[in-house]
Amino acid sequence: MRITIRVRLTALFAALFLILAAVLVGTSYAFVARATTPQAQATERANVLQKALADQGIQVRLRPPTERQDPVAQVLREIESQARANVLADLLKRSIIAFAISAVIAVGLAYWLAGRVLRPIDEIARAANSLSESTLDRRLSNDGPADEFGRLKTAFNGMLARLESAFESRQRFASDASHELRTPLAVMQASADNVLTSVRPTKQARELAEEVQRQVSRSDSLMESLLTLSRADDVTNTRERVDLADIAARVVTEKEPRATAAGIRLELDVEDAPVWADPILMERMIANLIENAVRYNVERDGWVTCTVRAIDGTAQIQVANSGPAVEPADVEALFERFRRGAQRSEVSGHGLGLPIVSRVAGVHGGKVVALPGVEGGLIVTVTIPGVA
Repeated sequence: MRITIRVRLTALFAALFLILAAVLVGTSYAFVARATTPQAQATERANVLQKALADQGIQVRLRPPTERQDPVAQVLREIESQARANVLADLLKRSIIAFAISAVIAVGLAYWLAGRVLRPIDEIARAANSLSESTLDRRLSNDGPADEFGRLKTAFNGMLARLESAFESRQRFASDASHELRTPLAVMQASADNVLTSVRPTKQARELAEEVQRQVSRSDSLMESLLTLSRADDVTNTRERVDLADIAARVVTEKEPRATAAGIRLELDVEDAPVWADPILMERMIANLIENAVRYNVERDGWVTCTVRAIDGTAQIQVANSGPAVEPADVEALFERFRRGAQRSEVSGHGLGLPIVSRVAGVHGGKVVALPGVEGGLIVTVTIPGVA
């Protein structure tokens, strides 16, 4: 069993209180016991009588009575001793009861006090647990005293500011680099097109131009994926109400000619599934799912199905495809960046298809589940919170 700091502080505070209470109770009992001895009472009576006589102007010095063998006095002393014992026993009983009640109250107060002391720590812990790349602009309020907790909050806010700056720099770099790289790619594409459209290109020139076109197409796809990842970092500012059924229908329409050319049957089954999301990211996510499913159909006469459903307040997109069997142990690795499967029907992808799907779903509060198909292929299901 883990003992939290709050429990430890509670035990410490309660122990200190109980020690002080025990000292107070013990001291009080000792003082009462000492003040009620026969000698102390006789001395006290003598002092009171002497003071009363002094007030009357009679100066005498009284001494405590000496021990006598008077039977009546002996009986009185026994009665007095028994009364003293009863008083002390009652005092001890009441003191123990008061001590027990104080102990219960002390533990409760100590637990409450420990919670008050640790409240700033809990606030920082909650803030840290709620942080993500899209919420680094949040800061802890630091309007309290400049004590140890105040300095801790200041340091935490400073760390958030540095993290926010670092993520913004990374996002700008990915976006700027992708845009800058598109310019030379466009030039290369234009040069290859000029060669292929010329009247009599040589065989070597044609082969070279076609290879350049393939590589430019692949590089442009990679730039598009990097831009998608960069956009996903700022998705909180671009959300709107969209219907995944409409987006899926549009994407399937765009991808159907390519799938048909590859000998793959592309099927669509949708119903309304509205969500709050970035429409560009949603389109890119569904397009990646379908492109990945088409790419991994290594034989003709394959199939790809795209299904969109609204289930229990969520929107669910499921893309399944035929193809070679996928080992369950290899499914998780498909979501790693730049990790590609072993079987492809055409030019290899860049290994960012499913990682982008996972990233886009994650920034929208959704999740992705991938399972091998019973007869081969892969079934990928994306679940995103729907519109309330």
